Amino acid sequence: MKLNVIFTVFQKEIVDLLRDRRTLLSMVALPVVVFPLVFGVMGRFMGDAEKKAEAEATSVAILKGSIPAQFDRVIVRSGLKIVEVPDVAAAVEKKDAATGLAISPDGTLITVYAEGTRQSSGMAADKLRSALGEYRDALVLEKLQSANLDASILKPFTVKRENVASERKMGGFILGSMLGYIVILLMFSGGMYPAIDMAAGEKERKTLEALLASPARRTDLVLGKILACVTATYVTALLTTASLFFSLKQGGLPGKGMEKLTGNVPTDPQTIGLMLITLLPVAIMAGALMLSIALMARSFKEAQSYLTPLIMLVIFPSLLGGLPGMELTPVLSLIPIFNSSQLLKSILQGDVPALSFAITNLSNVGYATLCFLLAVRSFNDEKVLFRT
Repeated sequence: MKLNVIFTVFQKEIVDLLRDRRTLLSMVALPVVVFPLVFGVMGRFMGDAEKKAEAEATSVAILKGSIPAQFDRVIVRSGLKIVEVPDVAAAVEKKDAATGLAISPDGTLITVYAEGTRQSSGMAADKLRSALGEYRDALVLEKLQSANLDASILKPFTVKRENVASERKMGGFILGSMLGYIVILLMFSGGMYPAIDMAAGEKERKTLEALLASPARRTDLVLGKILACVTATYVTALLTTASLFFSLKQGGLPGKGMEKLTGNVPTDPQTIGLMLITLLPVAIMAGALMLSIALMARSFKEAQSYLTPLIMLVIFPSLLGGLPGMELTPVLSLIPIFNSSQLLKSILQGDVPALSFAITNLSNVGYATLCFLLAVRSFNDEKVLFRT
């Protein structure tokens, strides 16, 4: 093994990657641009949609003469205006009114209608329910007072729900639910084109033969290529993580109440360091595996058809690892991709089980080693290199 030869091959591959627009797009442009763009567009559209919904949540449909006069004051108090229609449910469904109100003949059942797919209808129904609840409480209080009874008789105690999770942990939970899936997916997609270009691309350009004819040993050649592919994959992960953190710190996730949580996303050196350690063996595994698969292809297009299913296969365990309720156990720490996604969520929450952290990274190092050996073996196999 000659380090100078490995470094020369590595340098050559990196220069070639930087000249390839597809690689730069998937490895650099997409991770850097996607999150600020997505959060910016989401925030703009969600803000506009919320304002539009508030403007449309103004009317309540009723049957003419179907409700007592005292309920008119309740509706007015809720900020809604009355629209008399022949069919309350149909009026709400057809958007003739934001919400609807119907009262049973004996007055014991009040039905509030809403169209569940419309935000404005839900907002109007909430306003109406709130006003009706206040009116009901006022009636109960009035009856208790007329009977010389204390209102506390109906509410002997209060139940309060207290979230013991810190804002940092909640922010980490929200970010961790999406980070593992997005980062791992973009790692594979960002490293796919470099792997294809270094293997099938060289075959198609007829430059692989010239490289093999050089005095360098094949082991040194493949080590240089693997190192370049892993670098591209890891850089994609770093850029994706940095872009996501930056987007959350600057604008946060759209939606009421989310700014406070995403503003507490941890960016301390320990958290960042643990994340980088977790992503490194995954990058090695991804780069080496994709390179070994791309070596079996005869053309760029064929390599794409081989690697695309791999990326689709990665989606399931990475998405599963970010789901709420999933916990990283020593046994689950052995599942590749899933373990990294789950561990990233635990790191961001500030709750990292030492045993699971060790098992996850050691198992991923083992998987990365196997993929590395597979790539070396494939590059030394004449049937793979010169497959026709």
